[in-house]
Parts: sequence; C-alpha cells; structure tokens
Amino acid sequence: MGIVKKIAKLFLSRYLAIKTKSVIKSNCRLNFNTSLEGRNVINRNVHILNSRIGYGTYIEENSRLSNSLIGKYCSIAQNVKVIAGRHPTKVFVTTHPAFFSTKQQAGFSYVKENLFEENNYADKEKNYAVTIGNDVWIGADVNILEGVNIGDGVVIATGAVVVQDLEPYNIYGGVPAKKIGERFTEAEKMFLLNFKWWENDKKWIEENAGSFTDIDKFIKKHSKRIK
Repeated sequence: MGIVKKIAKLFLSRYLAIKTKSVIKSNCRLNFNTSLEGRNVINRNVHILNSRIGYGTYIEENSRLSNSLIGKYCSIAQNVKVIAGRHPTKVFVTTHPAFFSTKQQAGFSYVKENLFEENNYADKEKNYAVTIGNDVWIGADVNILEGVNIGDGVVIATGAVVVQDLEPYNIYGGVPAKKIGERFTEAEKMFLLNFKWWENDKKWIEENAGSFTDIDKFIKKHSKRIK
C-alpha cells in the first residue's frame, strides 16, 4: 500500500472514531462510503466497505462486511463474512465467468456484455447486499450470502451459513441456517417489534435499562406506550 493510501486510511479511521465517539482498532479497513452511527467498536483486522453501522453495534476481529446495512445494538463476533457474487448453476453449460461476465475475473472473457446477474441485493434500491436488523447477535465464523435480510432480534449460531431471509426474534443455526428455536412467544415478539426500544434516545435507555433483564417486566412497564 502506498504512503498516500496509508495516510488516507489512518485519517479516515481517526475521523470516524472522533466524530462518532467510536473505537476503531488497528489494521481496520473502512472506506469513505461507510458510516458509523455512534458508540461503535470495530476490532482489529475488520474490513467494512460501503456499509452503514447502527448505534452501539460492535464487530469483533477479522470480520468482512461489504455493502451491508446493519442496525443498532448488534453484536457481531469474529470472522463473520458477507459472501458476494453468484455463478449460474442451471441452463448455462459452465459456471466459469469468462462465458457470462465482462469483468475478466480470470484475466480474460469470451463475451462483450454481461449475460448473467452476478450480484443479488437485499433492498429494492440495490444499495445493500445484506440488511441486518437491530439487536441481532451473530456468532463466530458465520457466512451470510448476499441478498439476505435478517430480522430484528435474530440470533445466529456459530458456524452457520445464511442463505435466505431470517424472521425476527428467532434462533438459527446450521448449514444452511435453519430455525432451531424462538426467543419469545409470538405476543412478546409483536410487542418488541412494535415498541422498537432501540429507537429511543440514550437517556431513555439508560433510565430504563433495569427493565431489560426480564421480558415480562419489560412489557408490563412499557405496555402503555404503544396502546
């Protein structure tokens, strides 16, 4: 890496850290199309490109997240990766990109125009490959294929491979990831999805943090707010 790029990388990390009261540790790669909402911790050797990271979300070492919209108060463990790019598996005789892409991934191409959509998007505007809701916990070594939407409150077990949308407040695991449990009853899920506690300001959350330890107490205390 040239000296100019090194200086720009260091400047961007320090600027984002100061501006958002975040911690960005050594050997991280963030580009100018990445934004931090605030109070984030980005640990060593994390790469985040063209992404938006919500308030209070932290990301552990060696994770790779690109073109991702990530909500507030998420916990992302080490070695979590967003996997981009697709190859045709049907109709096309071969999966090699030289026969459908002009990008010359192998250094050459037999086509003059793209014949296959290589990327999948999670949003209609095609800004993000993956969207991750609020209060999501993603375990270590999880791979997420592009085009996936992960709902609020989801838990993903270590080593899972996520290939399709995940419903809010459920627990998923396996290859491919499947539902293996539920965090709350349907009524409790609906309450939390309507209440959206993460949208409250920091002062409100600090004052009410004691009620977060028990879902029954939380609902009883705050139910009047959404009636």
